[in-house]
Amino acid sequence: MEAIGYDRVSAYRLERTRLMLAEAGVDAAILFDPLNLRYATGSRNMQVWSSHHMVRYVFVPVSGPVVLFDYGGAMHLSDSNTLISETRPAKSWDYFGSGSRAAEHATLWASEIADLLREVCGQDATLGLDRADLLPLRALDRLGVHVVDAKGPLELARSVKSTEEIEIIRGSMQVCTDAITFMRQHARPGVSENYLLSLLNQYNIEHGGEHQETRCLASGHHTNPWFTEASAKIIEAGEMLVFDSDLVGPNGIFTDQTRSFVIGDCRPTPEQRTNYALAYEQLQHNLSLLRPGLTFEEYVQASWQMPDLYVPNRYAEMVHGIGFGVEYPLVYFRQDAPAWQYPGEFVEGMTVCVESYIGAVGGPDGVKLEQPALITSTGPVALSDCPFELDYL
Repeated sequence: MEAIGYDRVSAYRLERTRLMLAEAGVDAAILFDPLNLRYATGSRNMQVWSSHHMVRYVFVPVSGPVVLFDYGGAMHLSDSNTLISETRPAKSWDYFGSGSRAAEHATLWASEIADLLREVCGQDATLGLDRADLLPLRALDRLGVHVVDAKGPLELARSVKSTEEIEIIRGSMQVCTDAITFMRQHARPGVSENYLLSLLNQYNIEHGGEHQETRCLASGHHTNPWFTEASAKIIEAGEMLVFDSDLVGPNGIFTDQTRSFVIGDCRPTPEQRTNYALAYEQLQHNLSLLRPGLTFEEYVQASWQMPDLYVPNRYAEMVHGIGFGVEYPLVYFRQDAPAWQYPGEFVEGMTVCVESYIGAVGGPDGVKLEQPALITSTGPVALSDCPFELDYL
């Protein structure tokens, strides 16, 4: 394959953004979410910090100039970005920076946005926001700006990847797989969960990755129920080690792989072996179902039937999309679908993760597995070759 054209990838993403906004009847959007901002423009700056401080945002019209508003002193970062027509200093109303003047500053922000919207898109244009605080929303309302949610169009835009995006994802997934191999070389009795977690981060960052979104690495009784975060706990021989990588790798791709294995020169116990075999069976069955045109409801009905013993500790979902993060679509287990499942169908070009967790209530440990896959016209194609413990089956 020819070299990846990163400019082509960025142009594709901006076009997808504009297409989905137009289909939703949105004339322009203000994007605060660092993942949406990066998707639409290829611009990044302090991704983690700006996820909880609304200090940079971008104006993306369906047609017209893309205007980035960046953190003070950082406007030079977009000088070479051909998708961004103009960069301005961001206005913030966050209390730590505005204090008792927050409402005043939110009004200044809204005035600039309203003027830009009407200049580019017309007097009665509809503005989409992917995030919103109360003060700027009120200020926009006072100015007569019609505001709608832009989160949906952006999730739909991000859900279908181009051929070159998929190659970027493959490359980032390989770094994740290699980070797991590096961590496993040091996974032995007597080390702490925190130590192993640090090795995943070390390898990822050394090889162009960015950060880790969660601390999901646990051993022994910390694995059941799931979601106990990594701690200073010392790992013992014979314990099950379970980790969910959740690494943001090179090019900002969320690399989501989960594996489980027994620590030390020990054979799995009968219960560990049963848990692993069931988790693997669930994963492979649900992976095999993926195909374009399959509705989420059909997927739920055809999914692996979990034995009642393990239902109370089931994972939150069976499938979720991946790209810059966990994203659309999401498919719930049959027990949760009546309350939460929304309509939709799988589409060629989606990249998703299939989840599996098996652990009986009160059991000594659990097993979690997760595999990323590309949905093609002929079915799923794995995006990771990270090995499973087939000798446990």
